[in-house]
Amino acid sequence: YVTPDSILIVSGAIQALQLISMGLLPKGASILLEKPSYLYSLNVFQSAGMRLIGMPMDENGLHASYITKYKKQFNASILYTIPSFHNPTNFSMNTKKRIEVMEICNEIGLPIIEDAVYQDLWFDEPVSKPLKAYDKNGIVLHIGSMSKVISPGLRIGWIVGSEPVIQRLADIKMQTDYGSSSISQQIAAEWFTNGLYDEHLQVVRTKLKKRRDFMLQMLEKYCRDIATWYEPTGGFYIWLHMNVPVSNRNLFDKALKEKILLNSGTLYDRSANQFLRLSYSYATLEEIEIGIKKLAQLMKK
Repeated sequence: YVTPDSILIVSGAIQALQLISMGLLPKGASILLEKPSYLYSLNVFQSAGMRLIGMPMDENGLHASYITKYKKQFNASILYTIPSFHNPTNFSMNTKKRIEVMEICNEIGLPIIEDAVYQDLWFDEPVSKPLKAYDKNGIVLHIGSMSKVISPGLRIGWIVGSEPVIQRLADIKMQTDYGSSSISQQIAAEWFTNGLYDEHLQVVRTKLKKRRDFMLQMLEKYCRDIATWYEPTGGFYIWLHMNVPVSNRNLFDKALKEKILLNSGTLYDRSANQFLRLSYSYATLEEIEIGIKKLAQLMKK
């Protein structure tokens, strides 16, 4: 449970990151994060002159053993993480890893930005509780959003944190845009209080799961010999490793001619040139099959 004064309504998760970069982090600050990470594809922190320090991760999330070492080595100010259905890999931290991360960060005094915009998008079993649920000392800034479940057009998100920090961010937000849209907030309130959100969430989960299952079938059918992947338990993405040597630029250009827009791994980590982020969140089943089939043909060439 948190008090209303511990919550700031923002115009989407990106604004949350902008406010944090403007109000809490000094210029030139070092930020620890998973590598690869969605944050590498944004200019939110880089444009503010901050350094992004990538840490290794696997299917259970970031390697927590690096946190203390990297904080000392780079004098890191904060840790940014997407613990549930990470973008782009779609991996999730298990409960043990979440508790370990919290214990380490508490011990060394490292605050955390928890980007939890995918938290509710599990398919069969709920994902582990957010890091904020284990936060006894107020070190976690928890970011949520309606964009992934309801509508990106609403531009409604939130930051949950300690009251003094939220007050500081609220002051900066007031100077920036005088507050988030009251109409969007009213719509959000209706969705949350009348049970519409949970009802709609069931529909979204069912549709996403169907598309995920179909994309996995198509990958098995067309890419079994040329790529490997991890089966996601929620979220939007499949992180595909191409087992054949492929030029990312070449593949992108050729795919574009076939009217397929590829999301290269290098957007999220310069060294991830053998990876693609595939999304099943929006495409129809027909588009998924056509896309995977053509992708396989291009990779084989």
